[in-house]
Amino acid sequence: MKDLYYKIPLDFKNLTRGEDIPKVTIEESLAQYISLIITTIFGEYKHDDGFGTMIWETDFNLLANVNQLKDTIKESVFAKVKQYEKRMNITDVTLGISEDTVSYATNIRVKKRLDIVVYGVIKKTNQPYYYKSSYFLAPFSFK
Repeated sequence: MKDLYYKIPLDFKNLTRGEDIPKVTIEESLAQYISLIITTIFGEYKHDDGFGTMIWETDFNLLANVNQLKDTIKESVFAKVKQYEKRMNITDVTLGISEDTVSYATNIRVKKRLDIVVYGVIKKTNQPYYYKSSYFLAPFSFK
C-alpha cells in the first residue's frame, strides 16, 4: 500500500461500492500534490493553517513591483513544496510573470500569468523531476 498513488479528486462513489479507484504514477502524484500546495489558500486546510502558498495573498496586488511579486511567490512556492512534499528533494523553482489576453464571449481581458516550474529529484528513484504549470492572477485561476 505504501507505493500506491491515487488520482485526485478521489472517486468516492466507486470507493464506497468497493470498486477499485484510478491509480497514478509517482510523477503524476507529485504533480497533483504540488498543484494542491500551490492553489491552496492559507487557512483553507483546517488542520494546518500554514499549508498553501503566498499566491493568494498577492492575487489582487496588481500594482506591486513585478520583480518583488515574482520573488515573493517564488520563495513561497520553494519553501512550501520543500516543507510538505517529502517524496522529493526540491532543487529550484523558476517563475515567469507575463501578461496574457483571455477571451470571453462578451469581452477580452488582460491578466497576469504565472508560469511556475518546480525542479527536484524523486527520493525513491533518484530520478530528476519537474512540475510545470501556468496560473492566472486576479482572480487566481488555472490556465
